Amino acid sequence: MNRLNIPAILENVPDGLRRHLVVKFLLAASKGSHDQWIEFNKHAKAFVDLRDPEARNVFLKRSFESDFFRIALAVLSDGGVFFDCGANFGLCTFGLIPLIKHDRLACHLFEANHGLIRYLEMSSTLFPATRIDVIEGCLSDKRGASHFHIHTLDAGKSHVAGDGALVQRNIILDDYLNSNRINIVHFLKIDIEGQELTALRGLSKALNCGAIEVIYFEVRTEQLQRYGLVADDIVQFLKQSGFRVFYCRECDLVGRSTGGITFSRSGLNRLHLAEIGIVPREIGTDLLAVHASMLRV
Repeated sequence: MNRLNIPAILENVPDGLRRHLVVKFLLAASKGSHDQWIEFNKHAKAFVDLRDPEARNVFLKRSFESDFFRIALAVLSDGGVFFDCGANFGLCTFGLIPLIKHDRLACHLFEANHGLIRYLEMSSTLFPATRIDVIEGCLSDKRGASHFHIHTLDAGKSHVAGDGALVQRNIILDDYLNSNRINIVHFLKIDIEGQELTALRGLSKALNCGAIEVIYFEVRTEQLQRYGLVADDIVQFLKQSGFRVFYCRECDLVGRSTGGITFSRSGLNRLHLAEIGIVPREIGTDLLAVHASMLRV
């Protein structure tokens, strides 16, 4: 049977009729049709596996993470160095590149799931004018290797685990910056299923000297509990490294006081941010950390 072009089949189907069950039916009808190019956020495109529920959801909704792109564009409107830590299918990177002049942006995508690397490399071919480096490995604060558990039904839930079948080399970001002669990272996004603090500890030198300007990071209680952590552990580590930490998603700003801080980068001043105080023990959101060197005194 010929491979189906599922996006073409559903292109003119009204959003209300675009359903997971329809895609699953098409995938079952043509077993080799899971790898597809999808479009999202009007101008973005990426190569994904439609068997993955998150990738399929983005395809069906034609949209992905509006809060992230609003913030990323404010930070990187003039270009810069972007680190996508926990890239998954690279939707953050490949959604961002079309919004910025390609030759002004350098993207470094870190992903521990070996099965996702070919998707990232395929999507990278769309942007020959942009520096895009795809790096395979587990972000850590220790040299060596980590056991990595692959979640076969949902790639985004794959994570470091002692009983993980995949043994993956560790990457210490301070070492990566040094070996690649990167002096500054303008924007770092990190979403690695509860291992964010471990990866940030491997970046301690750069964090403390202000080489990382802005960090967009996930905090999710159930993921952190795997490693005996709470969200406040990450927030306090960043504060001790010279950062101010803020709520940044629109849903988290309702009822919270915003403003009162002026940043040296003009784009950041367009954002509504609320500085975080006591971190709730139960939390599931994304936060923004801005280094003190970015504040205008």
